Amino acid sequence: MNTIAVRDCIGDQDYVLLPFYKDGKPLARGARWGMTLRRAGTMRFRWNEMNENRARLLAALCGTKQPISLELTHSKTVYDIASPIDTDGRTGDGMITRNAVLVPVVTVADCVPVFLYDEITGVFGVCHSGWKGTGIIGNALALAQEKYGTNPRDVCVAIGPHIHDCCYTVDERRAAYFAEQFTSACVKPMTDENGNTCYRLSLATANGAVLVRSGVRAENIVIADDCTACAQDTRGGYPFGSFRRQAAFLRHLSADEQSRTMTVQAAFCGWL
Repeated sequence: MNTIAVRDCIGDQDYVLLPFYKDGKPLARGARWGMTLRRAGTMRFRWNEMNENRARLLAALCGTKQPISLELTHSKTVYDIASPIDTDGRTGDGMITRNAVLVPVVTVADCVPVFLYDEITGVFGVCHSGWKGTGIIGNALALAQEKYGTNPRDVCVAIGPHIHDCCYTVDERRAAYFAEQFTSACVKPMTDENGNTCYRLSLATANGAVLVRSGVRAENIVIADDCTACAQDTRGGYPFGSFRRQAAFLRHLSADEQSRTMTVQAAFCGWL
């Protein structure tokens, strides 16, 4: 699998836009993937709210293309989208499409954005893969195969910036779940500051296991090595929003209130 340091690709824009990899090399043409940066402000999305900052940035990014969104539920639900109205009012965590006019967009803040593109059938899309939704990319690949005859060996996948195992620790129960459902390689035991055993969890390794199991070739996968919780840019600032860094310690707040304190990022894929 290929790796990339997204923080080294940051320029003057409020977002990064990057190529997929095939046979170990970046594709010069076709769909691309990317995400907004912390400096762009929050990209929070709810059907019953208006986020003018998000609308303005996506309009500038997409130009003549049409961004399409879902209200996320930390599920493994993926939709096949043909037109902009196909997601109206819907909840879920992933979208695929073959309509090059559309730009599927999900939101992330430590959770894993997973992007896919098949230059043979023209299918592309994006998934929000939180710990509860790990495996959603397998559902997206199965849907692409069912709807469009996509061969997983032709699919290019990018795993974007997310919280890495350097900052993400879990208890024994969750570690056992991931080891059983995905691969034992995604969890590593450690001792915390109180002398208790906990486990470092690599969501990239877990998602990589799903991809390989689904038939995606390793040389067609690129993984961002940026941890959204601790990665810093050349000026020592944090380029990515992070639930763990910005909100997890605010335990007196509700989940919705916590989400308003962090910089939620838009993760998108399309012919941009």
